[in-house]
Amino acid sequence: QPLKQFQKEVVELMTENRLAPDTINVVPKAEWKNGAFVFDWTEFDNAAEWYFNERKVRQVYAPMLFYLFGWGHPPKNFFGEAPYAGEPPFKDADVAQLRPEYKSRYQAYLKGFWNHVKQKGWADKFVLYISDEPNYWTPNILGQMKAVCDMIHEVDPKIPVYSSTWRYVPEWLHSLNIWGIGHYGIVPVEKMTEIKQHGSKIWFTTDGMLCLDTPYNAIERLLPYYCFKYGADAYEFWGVAWLTYNPYHRASHAYIYQTSTPGEYYWVRYPNGDGYLIYPGKPIGSSKIVTSVRFAQAREGVEDYEYFYLLSQLIAKAKSSGKNVSQAETVLEAVKEMVDCPSPTGRFSSKILPNPNQIYQLRQQVAETIESF
Repeated sequence: QPLKQFQKEVVELMTENRLAPDTINVVPKAEWKNGAFVFDWTEFDNAAEWYFNERKVRQVYAPMLFYLFGWGHPPKNFFGEAPYAGEPPFKDADVAQLRPEYKSRYQAYLKGFWNHVKQKGWADKFVLYISDEPNYWTPNILGQMKAVCDMIHEVDPKIPVYSSTWRYVPEWLHSLNIWGIGHYGIVPVEKMTEIKQHGSKIWFTTDGMLCLDTPYNAIERLLPYYCFKYGADAYEFWGVAWLTYNPYHRASHAYIYQTSTPGEYYWVRYPNGDGYLIYPGKPIGSSKIVTSVRFAQAREGVEDYEYFYLLSQLIAKAKSSGKNVSQAETVLEAVKEMVDCPSPTGRFSSKILPNPNQIYQLRQQVAETIESF
């Protein structure tokens, strides 16, 4: 109960500040009986109604039980079914051929979920997050990604499948619908264009970018500028509340033990500030969640984007009626010139924006230009 209350408070805080939580923290209840899933949608629907109707969340990941693998790992078991014959990590498996029993079990749950959200009018609000940072350079992961995406799209080709790939992987062009790529040049601009021309979307993924070092000219503020310039529908960040030490005592993270491929384990420490934009209030005697400068910058960046979008719409409308919009176009071009690709990353965002006041001056120009229409 305390965790659920905390999650509710986080969602309220984020949505009050124009930021979106990543998923609904309720998984539809389901039981496998006589070769089919029997669902109980009560708790999930109540949560979804609150997210979508009351908190006005526009889009979330589908329940994370659909997520199948990260890095170099094989797909996880699904309701008791293994993805391949044999024993994990399935070294001798033909990764392009999932076990029929596995596909049947996964597709049965997915079909039940997808039909339900379509009936509720929520289908456009869900994105299926399939894999985090897949090891695209290995043949088994190349084939594995194709196999799991084919399994999903056999249920419905319209189900949007997302992976935080960081890079562009041409072998997956017909598999992924939404690409989570690095904003800073790891994917050339022409490849971003290629993805979009194919009918897929790009998001910017940001692990390791959100750091404590440059809060006032932070990438949190600038990411919406990258989205506007390069046509990304969103950016996703991990996360808002992942703490390994008391942040009031230590700015750094603890080392954690993790694995990126079967049988390989190592210690790693993530960048200072990565994984959290909010602080617990209790250690400093507050009953409320404490927000950070970077949290505020994330909100401000989203509001900047709304200005840019509104101005671009006004320009298009005025142009269609034959009006001279050259001055407004100059202002909008100045917005795009604020960021470039390739660019510095993480704690070097001060190199992108040496003078944070430039942002406020430009925003004022955009606001005055909007009012001039």
